Amino acid sequence: MENPVKEGMESTELPVVDSKKWPQYLAASLATLCAACVGTVDGWTSPALPLLQDPRLSRGYNSSNNTFHYIITDDEASWIGSLAPIGAVIGSIPAGYLANILGRRQLLLLLTVPMLFGWVTIIIAQDSVPSLYVARFILGIACGAATVVTPLYNEEIAEVRVRGTLGVNMDVMFNVGILYIYIIGALDSYLWLSISACVIPTIFSITFFWMPESPMFLVSKGEIDKAEASLRWLRGTGKIKSPDIERELSQMQKFVKNSLVEESKVTENTSCRVCNDCIADLSIKSPTAKAVGIIFGLMIFQQLSGVDAVIYYTVYIFNDAGSSLSSSVCTIIVGILQLISTYIPSLIVDRVGRRILLILSELGMAVSLLVLSLHFVMQSNNVAISLAGWIPLLAMNTFIIAFSVGFGPLPWLIMAELLSSEAKVWVSSMAMCLNWSLTFVVTKLFPIINRDLGPAITYGGFCCICILGTLFVVFFVPETQGKSREEIQLELMGK
Repeated sequence: MENPVKEGMESTELPVVDSKKWPQYLAASLATLCAACVGTVDGWTSPALPLLQDPRLSRGYNSSNNTFHYIITDDEASWIGSLAPIGAVIGSIPAGYLANILGRRQLLLLLTVPMLFGWVTIIIAQDSVPSLYVARFILGIACGAATVVTPLYNEEIAEVRVRGTLGVNMDVMFNVGILYIYIIGALDSYLWLSISACVIPTIFSITFFWMPESPMFLVSKGEIDKAEASLRWLRGTGKIKSPDIERELSQMQKFVKNSLVEESKVTENTSCRVCNDCIADLSIKSPTAKAVGIIFGLMIFQQLSGVDAVIYYTVYIFNDAGSSLSSSVCTIIVGILQLISTYIPSLIVDRVGRRILLILSELGMAVSLLVLSLHFVMQSNNVAISLAGWIPLLAMNTFIIAFSVGFGPLPWLIMAELLSSEAKVWVSSMAMCLNWSLTFVVTKLFPIINRDLGPAITYGGFCCICILGTLFVVFFVPETQGKSREEIQLELMGK
């Protein structure tokens, strides 16, 4: 009889016949409530900044005249919007290593502390702009760490047959958080907008507390019995011994062992382990170097598509475009369609693959941005066409749908799939640092570029970047659908 570990490693990771999917879906869904918290932080600026800047809209603390004492300036508004991405850069740097020390589950639960602290600071800040700066920065730190750890947890608890579906859950819940905050912002005051944002991290901390730790993390720490118990819960087999569980656990042990062997070849007899890890992993021919290039490219094109400019300044964009509907209504419509369209990949990503969705996503964004750019050209030249007021809404919704079915959720999934167990720790932190840095650049510079160059050139530039992103996917991104961790690593090595 062949060794089951060897057999499993030479073929794909076979589906566990007697296992159940719902425990994995439950754990992943509750883990991604943390991503919904990130969505509330990102989406908050769209309804909140107009309330802080327009004395006719601002409601909340001063009951005598129903306005704030101080109306923030455009420059202050841009810093309030962009300080969260700066904090996220700081938070993403140590997140991978902290997840490797504390565990994925433990770190995610701890992140609720800075999240709740940040929102409470906003609630009591009233008209104190420095307090708003501090609160947004702290919230950003939590968001940066959450976006590193959440995809790691979801990828490590999933079987191959549902890995794609669970991998896109983070973006679905991220959009739940955005839509939630859009609706509250349109219906209620600034005060209740901020109070409502505390609800999701509270629910997350209570529910996710009962979920198991990642079995892959437990194996890496040598806690095999706990890893087996976690796997049994996640696969729904209870306390019954199962050969499928034993086989999967053996595969995890061998995968971790192989990663540690490769690491020891480089770090033996050296005092600078981390630096040598990175240098060895990033040698030109290494699979990690290829994975890093692909991941960084996806992150760059994701952020430079302008999506965060849309999320952060949705209300302003519709005001500038002269939409037929009110900006608040348009914002809610965008949020609803974004959530619905983000759910689509979870249904088809494990059937049609990653590459085709990424290509269709970039092409759809390019077309919608081109239409929006042409609308502003006609607007500046006073060209009147029928239904012109509906063009911004249609273009923005098409952009959001296109982004949500591909470049929204899939870079996170592909990042977790391409990396070895050890490389995940530092590469995911670097990738998220890059992602949030670009978010800061886009959200900070978008209002300036839009004002100085005009919206037509601004959105035209985003369109050109999307076209380049399409070419990047076509020539450099491999298909990972249905492949085991070992098969992906062999493909990156060119075998």
